[in-house]
Amino acid sequence: MKRVLCVCLCLCLLLCAFCVPAAATSADDEPNMLKNKGDQFVKEKGLTEEDFAVYFYNPATREEYVYNENAFLPVGNDWILPLHMYYYEHETLGDFEPDFEHPDEIYTIEGMTLEKCRYRSIINGEDEVSRQMRDNLGSPDQYLALINEQYGHVAVEDLPVSYYRDNCYSATFLMNCLKRVSAYPELYQDMMKNFSLVQTDDGFAAYDRPYNLVHIRGEQDGFICDLAEVSAPDTYLLVCFASEDAGGDTLLAEVNSLFCNYVEQTYNIEQNTAPTGGDRQRSDSDFEPVSLGKYTANKRSMIKWILISLALGGVVAAILGGLYYLVSKHEGKKWEEREVRRWNAKDPSERRSHHKQEPEKEKPKEE
Repeated sequence: MKRVLCVCLCLCLLLCAFCVPAAATSADDEPNMLKNKGDQFVKEKGLTEEDFAVYFYNPATREEYVYNENAFLPVGNDWILPLHMYYYEHETLGDFEPDFEHPDEIYTIEGMTLEKCRYRSIINGEDEVSRQMRDNLGSPDQYLALINEQYGHVAVEDLPVSYYRDNCYSATFLMNCLKRVSAYPELYQDMMKNFSLVQTDDGFAAYDRPYNLVHIRGEQDGFICDLAEVSAPDTYLLVCFASEDAGGDTLLAEVNSLFCNYVEQTYNIEQNTAPTGGDRQRSDSDFEPVSLGKYTANKRSMIKWILISLALGGVVAAILGGLYYLVSKHEGKKWEEREVRRWNAKDPSERRSHHKQEPEKEKPKEE
């Protein structure tokens, strides 16, 4: 019986060994599908590293797709994102608070409060104010070194001259900025609120899906750079450079549709019915910042693994329960046989004495 038990346990282990890799393979199919979709899109559109770069990232699943992500290309006005990230973060951390000797002192830049600077830089789009905020942090080269160290995280030796002289950034640099925004919404929610108030209906926003997004679009030297946080079933981050010759805003809208469609297909979540793009009027609810840091896991993957675990646990429990029943039944039968043999081996007189009943107790006399 011990041999049978060992064989059954080995079968259970083999079942787990085959089922778990199969589930893992199923999960691994999704990144492959993402890569295939992205590569096919690039091929069909005839895109090259000279006119296109993209970086897609899903904070919930950590899936990503990249193409030409390390190329430094013109960003236009998008350079102000890390600039305002710095000021919002350090203001929240209290770095601009007055010291004890001057408690009434207010932090200003060229006579403007931070709120005034933000309003004129983000809402009004005044480049001069943005440059004043930059120069307040040091020389242009010192500022670029500062934001790369804090947000871009590109190796210094990999920073080209165009980064310092031509307002060029890479998709990796800008995606690292967006990842930080998504990871620390408490630091940047007011910043995203301000950016959401100046949305345009071109670039990523012209895609054919109903989800709200906050995007920052810049244009420079024949390139359009768009970066966004898109509130699809799983909120995702997207950075893309497209030259005017490659398709410009039309191509950017197609790129956003491509990845949004992937998210919908992969996670099978019903779409909203809200209108989008130029066909709708924006409301205040569109401008609520998205707290991506609250995403901790892919719900679908979690449910899948729970079901797999329960199924495997049920199978193993059923097998072990059956084995326990068989072993118990077999051992009980062997015990009965031993008892019968022991009984038959006893002397007949001993068996008769065993059956003798105890004498009845004397009943108490009734008074």
